[in-house]
Amino acid sequence: DFSSEERFVREHILLKKPDVVVNVVDANNLERNLYLTSQLIDMDVTVVLALNMYDDLLERKDKLDLDLLSKLLGIRVVPTISHRGKGIFRLLKHVIRVFEGRDPDIRHIHINYGEELEQSVQKLQELIRKTPSLTDHYSSRFLSLKLLEKDDNCAFLISETPNFLEIQDSAREEGNRIRSLFKEEADTLITDARYGFVAGALKETMKKS
Repeated sequence: DFSSEERFVREHILLKKPDVVVNVVDANNLERNLYLTSQLIDMDVTVVLALNMYDDLLERKDKLDLDLLSKLLGIRVVPTISHRGKGIFRLLKHVIRVFEGRDPDIRHIHINYGEELEQSVQKLQELIRKTPSLTDHYSSRFLSLKLLEKDDNCAFLISETPNFLEIQDSAREEGNRIRSLFKEEADTLITDARYGFVAGALKETMKKS
């Protein structure tokens, strides 16, 4: 199940707080496989993306502008063919460069969720930021998005804050506001926007043969 796997990865990253996350993405079916990457962007963690099975992409004669994709994602994308051991040394070199802050294309970007959702996120962020001990460890933007998605694990993290009830009420209010505006749940809109972001980045960087 994609969501339980994704939850495991997310919790591991949040608890262990690694210096750099190596996100291994299968070059086949890129749109679906970059979805988790879009969540890592929201989590505001440092990522290097290993684009694995790159030989399949080359065999299909698809063209992918790796430098432009790196700029659009704010994440260094490194092609690898792991079953032949190709690109692994280069991947490690990039991990070190990114960790040392020496990669000019690496920056933290925000996926735009549209005016109304962004307004909800901002409102929740302001409440979450009242607890600095929480925002020292977690991105307030990520927590806000997860609250709008009605994520139980996030609700548990927030339960430690003194203004827990205020945050919870506000998240419920904002969820209702979004539902009445769009006739859709916030989590559906967030998922659609993430896929839209990925599709947009691939449209600009990929030419299918």
